Amino acid sequence: MKQHKKVSLLSATAISATAMVGSGWLFSAQLNARLAGNYAFLAWFLAALLVLSVGLCLSQVVTIYPVRGATTRSSSLSHNAIFGMPFAFANWFGLVISVPTEAQATTEYLSSYLKNQILIDNNGLTLNGKLFALVILFFYLLVNFYGVRILARVNNTITVLKIFTPLFAITLFLITRFDTSNFHLLTNNTYNIGSAFSTIVGAGLIYSYNGFQLAAAFASEVKNPKRNVPLSMIISILLVMFVYMALQFSFMGAIPHSLLSQGWSGLNFHSPLMNLAILLGLNFLALLLTVDSVVSPSGTGYAYLGASSRMFYAMAAEGQMPKWTITKLNPLYNICRRSLLINWFIVAIILWNSQSWATLMLIVTGYYIIGYMAAPISMGALKPQFRYFGACVFLLLTLIIVTLPKHDLLLMNLSLFVIMSIYGCIQLTRKTSFKTLMILTMPFMIYLWLIYLHQEIFYISLVSILFYFFITHPSYVAFCQKHATEKVLLEEEL
Repeated sequence: MKQHKKVSLLSATAISATAMVGSGWLFSAQLNARLAGNYAFLAWFLAALLVLSVGLCLSQVVTIYPVRGATTRSSSLSHNAIFGMPFAFANWFGLVISVPTEAQATTEYLSSYLKNQILIDNNGLTLNGKLFALVILFFYLLVNFYGVRILARVNNTITVLKIFTPLFAITLFLITRFDTSNFHLLTNNTYNIGSAFSTIVGAGLIYSYNGFQLAAAFASEVKNPKRNVPLSMIISILLVMFVYMALQFSFMGAIPHSLLSQGWSGLNFHSPLMNLAILLGLNFLALLLTVDSVVSPSGTGYAYLGASSRMFYAMAAEGQMPKWTITKLNPLYNICRRSLLINWFIVAIILWNSQSWATLMLIVTGYYIIGYMAAPISMGALKPQFRYFGACVFLLLTLIIVTLPKHDLLLMNLSLFVIMSIYGCIQLTRKTSFKTLMILTMPFMIYLWLIYLHQEIFYISLVSILFYFFITHPSYVAFCQKHATEKVLLEEEL
């Protein structure tokens, strides 16, 4: 078999860091200030701690199975493909939905700079705006078409600019204007620690940090993945947390005090960082932010497209998607181009039927969190000595997901129920018994509806802990593994 060159720790870290400095940094500083006030900094720290915990769980799975699309396959590898289907779908679909949000963010910022309604109006993206965003998506496709080595080369260069621009903006905001009275508003008394907790979802903090898992998605293409995948996740999370907290600090200090008569909740810039730069007379920074509005979201967009295509390939390899959707990996570029093209067309359809960045961000976050739940579950099943740590991480994820608006949580539950119903019917045609199917699929679906119907903290904690220890119990894991379907291509990848 041809031995393909693999990416280094630096490149793996850059892929994750680049994905985390995407469209989120252009919008989240304002959203976080509006929803949490001075507790915005605590929100960034808590969100980083949460994704770091998930990353540590995922890295334990990767030490056993350093395979392509490990983020999507983890629960399939620890239990089986039927049990892992809702997590795999949520992880993959959440990432797919994220790709058009990056193209939308670029389009929105450029429209603000052009100061006209050619690309965007009050109703969202115009026809010209959607066509322009499709061109951006095509660029994402080209970067991924020639494999991870090309992606890494492009990405390493773009990472420098993506990290430089926020640091440059932070420095200019601090030098030009810093009003300490902004941190002593009377309205700040309306915020508390609970505000920081709920803001993790509401301000897009999970959305902003989500790229941390990309190193695991590329696990089979990273040198020494058992060491470099967890290291790249830890380094990238800490680096990006520092950038985001510094940006939050400089942004809140640079806002003219006269604009805060109604407190942080009254702040409503359309393109926050650019609007603030123009307001302060920093025209060069405004121009740089315009350039970065193309570079930062694009760096995240093409990385997410590459990761989602690998996840889709992994799902098909596990029997969770039709086998015709994949082919053997391209012998030269070590990528499944059919999977990449299918994902790109799905992304294009989602883009064409959505209006703006904000319309997708919350629902995307919900799918992210469900996908994250697979990591502590898989770790607890594969390494029982870490079950108590896994239970804590799983509980935190549940407490975060119930902060979603109930309408979004309902839509997410319904979508998973529909997908699992269709998938269950397919499994019945493959001679899976109805009883086995219910034992494998119903626990998680019942759990989701239980936390949707009643959201008192003690009740949720009890239900979550009981559910977690049930599905990671050795007897349940053994039952799942006994009924595991064939893991196609697993031996080849290992």
